[in-house]
Amino acid sequence: MKKPDGHSNDHLENSLGYLLHRAAHIIAATFGDELKADDIPLSVWRVLATLNDRDHQSLSELASHTGAELSYLSRTVAQAEERGFVVRSAQPGDKRATSVRVTPAGRAVVRKFSPLTQTLQKQWLADIPDADVEATFRTLRAVYQNAVAGASPSSPVNRKITVARRVSKRATLKTDSH
Repeated sequence: MKKPDGHSNDHLENSLGYLLHRAAHIIAATFGDELKADDIPLSVWRVLATLNDRDHQSLSELASHTGAELSYLSRTVAQAEERGFVVRSAQPGDKRATSVRVTPAGRAVVRKFSPLTQTLQKQWLADIPDADVEATFRTLRAVYQNAVAGASPSSPVNRKITVARRVSKRATLKTDSH
């Protein structure tokens, strides 16, 4: 579509970052509203869902998997710990590093809301052929890996990228050692 000045205005509709941000924003807002009934902040849900899938994570790993800033994540983990949803402990071999694990109460929250997440996901993916959905998930995983790997090492230090690279490297080392 052309604007009155003759320029196309659909460049945003072909911008990966723009489209991902818009979709993620609406998805997060919709699900966050559902969580409010039980006074569960979306940030706490992300921690619980991540730990339910991959328990016993360091704060850096958890930051990478949730996409949260490390300082913000520390407050979120403290909030979840106060509610009895997670437990923090020193990691074996490194008393300075913290490991976070989900408790039975935290798993109960995930069990309670998991059916809703599946219902909402079906809504969001309605009328999209299964093959396209599978391709989308494959593509988004590849985009994430490419973004982590391709971020310029000479750019100013970004904590999220640094943490994501470290976690990705550890995951590769674990996979290679098996």
